[in-house]
Amino acid sequence: MTKKTCSDDIAFYSLEKLGYQVDIIPASDKKEADFIVKYKDNIALVEAKLKEDSDETIENRVADLSTKRVSIVDSKLGRNETYSGIIRSASKQLSSSDKQHDFKVLLFTVSGINTESKKDQLKDTIYGSTLIIEGNKSKVCYFFRNSDFYRRTNIDAIIIGVWDIQSKQIYFELCLNPYAKNYQLLKVSNFIEPFGQAIIDPIELERKGLAYIPDCDIERNLTELQKLSPMYNPILQHLQEKYKTGYLINVDLNAPDIES
Repeated sequence: MTKKTCSDDIAFYSLEKLGYQVDIIPASDKKEADFIVKYKDNIALVEAKLKEDSDETIENRVADLSTKRVSIVDSKLGRNETYSGIIRSASKQLSSSDKQHDFKVLLFTVSGINTESKKDQLKDTIYGSTLIIEGNKSKVCYFFRNSDFYRRTNIDAIIIGVWDIQSKQIYFELCLNPYAKNYQLLKVSNFIEPFGQAIIDPIELERKGLAYIPDCDIERNLTELQKLSPMYNPILQHLQEKYKTGYLINVDLNAPDIES
């Protein structure tokens, strides 16, 4: 069973837990970012967003468990348009802030049922990522499809916070935006120190042979025929040639949450 949480309280707690100095930007008609965050010699504007379960989802789970039925909440990885809308709103708020800063960052916290699936959907949305399978091997492919980071170059990074209501524990990942103008500056700055190894940088992962990235000039919008089969998909054909692989397929896995 879950309950609603307070976005600003979680965000403030999260940023302080990471070791940042946090100043609240007073609310106004300007609709700007929520916080000014400082760490050593860096300053960031931070907008905080929270994604919880709908009242209907919570009520259905409670009803199922109260009658001793198995509760299943379906989820599928891949792009999520709801998350994209939230990111679009955050981008506008970050852009409207004129406070002194080095970076613009979105803190996006997920909570409630199946937080792992929510986290992975969010990463698939910002990175346009999917799972590529070759035989019995697999790798993540970043920017396989249209991505929010490609569209929102004013967002230098997104902090993903995964909040467990029962244990009141939260853990974080920092997702760098390779298309942001401050990408190179941010990746070598003090600001990212609190995340340790919990940093996603697709460029570095691809350089180490741990991920695929299609070239920028490859068209991401596919026709219905190209979507029909991997053999017709020009992105998969391009990846096979670029990385000298065998036959590739892409998969967005189902990730249901089951509780009894």
